[in-house]
This record gives sequence, C-alpha cells and structure tokens, in this order.
Amino acid sequence: MTTVGIIVHSSSGKDIRRLVASGTVVTNQEKINAITRMLLAMDAGGVRAVEIMPDSTGIGRRAITEVESELDQLEVGILDLSLVTGTADDTLRAARRMHERHFSSVIVMGGDGTCRVASKGLVDTPLIPISTGTNNVFPQQAEGTLVGLAAAAFGTGWVPVQDCVVQAPRLEIRRSGELVDVALVDVVIVDGNDTAARAVWDPSLIRALFLTSPRSTSIGLSAIGGWLHPEQHDGHGLHIRTGPGEFRVVAPIAPGLIREVPIASCEVFAPGSSVELDYDNVVIALDGEREFTPGRGEPLSVHYSRHGPAVLDVDSTLERAAVNGFLRTRQASATEPGHASPEG
Repeated sequence: MTTVGIIVHSSSGKDIRRLVASGTVVTNQEKINAITRMLLAMDAGGVRAVEIMPDSTGIGRRAITEVESELDQLEVGILDLSLVTGTADDTLRAARRMHERHFSSVIVMGGDGTCRVASKGLVDTPLIPISTGTNNVFPQQAEGTLVGLAAAAFGTGWVPVQDCVVQAPRLEIRRSGELVDVALVDVVIVDGNDTAARAVWDPSLIRALFLTSPRSTSIGLSAIGGWLHPEQHDGHGLHIRTGPGEFRVVAPIAPGLIREVPIASCEVFAPGSSVELDYDNVVIALDGEREFTPGRGEPLSVHYSRHGPAVLDVDSTLERAAVNGFLRTRQASATEPGHASPEG
C-alpha cells in the first residue's frame, strides 16, 4: 500500500527574522489549509494512506477534521511518535520512522532548517521540500494541490524515480573525519559563544561561509555568494571569508534586509573538498541557524558531498506524469473499453 508522510512543524515561519526583517508570518491555519489541499489531491491521485507528524498545536489533527468527510479512499492518521517535544527532535524522529516504514515519499513543510533536520532521518527516502519558512533556498515553492498530485503520481508508479528524483549536495561537519552534522544550503562561522536567537541576521558577525547553492535569486546568506560570484556553475559551492579585501557585496540576507558584506576571499568549493576550521570563539550555524559552539582546538572541518538527500521535484514529476497518462482515462464505449495504466 502506498503511504506518504507529511512533516510539518508549528514553529517554522515564525522566527526572529519577523522582528529584525520583513519576513511573512506563516500561520498554523495556512499550514492546515495547505495540508487539506494535499490530502484531497492524493485521494484523487490514488494514494491509499497518509500519516502526519504530530505536533503540540495539533496541526495534523485539525487538517484531518476539516477534510475527512470529503475523502473517498484515502486513510489519514497521525504518526505514532510516543513523545512530542515541540522541538526539532520531533522532526528527526518522525523522519526516521517514516524511512524505517518505507514510505514512498515524505512532504516536508518548512524552511531550510526543517528540511535539514528531516533529511538526516529520511536517508534515501524521497523528500518533497515545500516552503513555509523564511530563508527558503532548499524548499520548492509549490501549491498544496500540485504537491499532493506529485506525491500521488510518484507513489502509485506513474513516474519512475529516475525521471523526477535528484540527489542534492550537502555540507558535512566532520570531527577527525567522523560525521558530526550536515547542512543543505550553508555552513556559517559566526562570532560569539552561544546560540542566542539561533537565526543569523547580522552580517558583521559572520567570519566565513560555505555554500552549496549560491544564488542571486534567493533570499538568505546564500545570496551573498550569488551576487559575489554570479558565474558559479551547478555542482560546485563557494567558500567565502569576510573582512578587508578587494570586494564588498550587497545582498538580501533576509526579507527586506539588504546588507553590505566585506569579502576577504572567495574560492570555489568543489565536491570532495574539505576545509579545516581554525577559528576560536565562534558558533557554527547550519542552514541559517546557530547550532553549536566548537571547543578550543577541536579538529573540525567542512566537507562538500554530492551524497545529500533524494529530492522529488514537483514540476518535473507532474510534467512526466501528464506525458505518461496520469489522471487521463479512455471513455468506455461499446467497442473500445479500457483505461490507461502506469508506464515504467
């Protein structure tokens, strides 16, 4: 039976960047509305079961209540997670459980940080990252109905994995060669000795950046690389050190927050490359959020890996599904009965 997971966190889209910048607040009701549209689409597309991560505000249960009377064959429930903490640990444990139970795909509603945590638990289970956060470089901008149809087309076999799933790169923090943590978009070295408000929004505190996807079309710290090095090609990242140097770059580091950053150096960060971290009194931020403070002399490095999460692209999936006949059937007649079926 095809089962799709949904991970949604009540705190995504509500961090400090709503106070220091002009970020949009994504309410829980908006998330509920998006989930109901996903469920209706998956019901129409032939998905048989959906399980939603529980959260302390009851987003999943409220979505089920709103839509269950309209569903035909889809069974929707709340994932058994034993303990709900209201923290990122819920996301990680839910992702691990969905991977262990071989869900066909998992829709993750959130920003870069939520997707980062979910990717660690999903391993090779296809992730459908949908933007509801602030610095959304990694998630896709897609309407809930289309997300649900894409999950259905893939889960029911209308679109093969090679036509719609790509492996994203990631940045790995390693200690003496052992994996410590990962980032999907950026690793940032920030002055300080505590995680404070977590979100990084003051460029004067940034010492260095490692980027997988420098883009001038994005909002967030990756935009620094996008405007500094616009000719950057896919498949390579950037390693930037801030400070006195030849260039300064102005970039939108948060919604409505455009700041100047002095650039000491900028180098291409190729797959397989590693850089030792030799900073004191700093915090390491992963995908825009301060995560941990390294100890003095701790042997840490940043490694660029091609082996990140498996990501299902909504647009590619829908385009291929249409070509393969998803949602299209022949009208029965006395001489030509039958209907379309999934193509490999």
